[in-house]
Amino acid sequence: MAPRSASPIPQLEVIATETMATKVYQQLREAIMSGSFAAGQPLSLRGVAEAVGLSTMPVRAALTRLRAEGALVDGPSRGLMVPPMTPDLLEELRDVRVALEGCVAERAAARMTNDDVAAVQRIFDEMDAHVEADDARAYLRCNFAFHTSIYRHGASEMTLATIQNMWMRIGPFLNMVAPDVAHMRVSMEAHRQIIDALWKHDGAAAREGIAKDIRDAARDLETRLRSQDARMLRQAQS
Repeated sequence: MAPRSASPIPQLEVIATETMATKVYQQLREAIMSGSFAAGQPLSLRGVAEAVGLSTMPVRAALTRLRAEGALVDGPSRGLMVPPMTPDLLEELRDVRVALEGCVAERAAARMTNDDVAAVQRIFDEMDAHVEADDARAYLRCNFAFHTSIYRHGASEMTLATIQNMWMRIGPFLNMVAPDVAHMRVSMEAHRQIIDALWKHDGAAAREGIAKDIRDAARDLETRLRSQDARMLRQAQS
């Protein structure tokens, strides 16, 4: 007996692969990396749920995932918060980022087309306008987009995930230095060096620009952290 032919599958509704929890997670993750949250800032379950207009269930799953990744830690009142930073951890992150992000930028410079570089140039121009307008929040969002738009041309998804994990730790602390217009202008010098290198497809110069950007930011942040620690010590002793 001949086997019956398989019945055609009826038209079914396409189900989105991203759950609400995943979307909340991705939005919060990018906000942390781009410096939208400050170090030590608490994130309550109810507060985040109200901000994204969802029930607490998908928000709880997103926050739990971020906590497991170290992007959030336990805070007061059974809530979560953006974790603190220490000078030692800052130094380690600086050195690892210089090596990894510099390597990825060098690879990207050789692979990017002129259209790819033009897209980065537009972000650079927008960043420059935010510096002149003294808009640190908008500057930080563009800064994240600037680096991401370069790295995606020079790294695999695995390497990008590693870079993003480090940005989740350093992103919130850029809030400490970005409001300083002088810092933003120094940072733009490094960004200008990077974009110039990309137009020339000069990988070594792109790596040097990335290293300068990371080291300058780490130096300013370390100064702020040590000043903050000294101030807290004086207050505790008074």
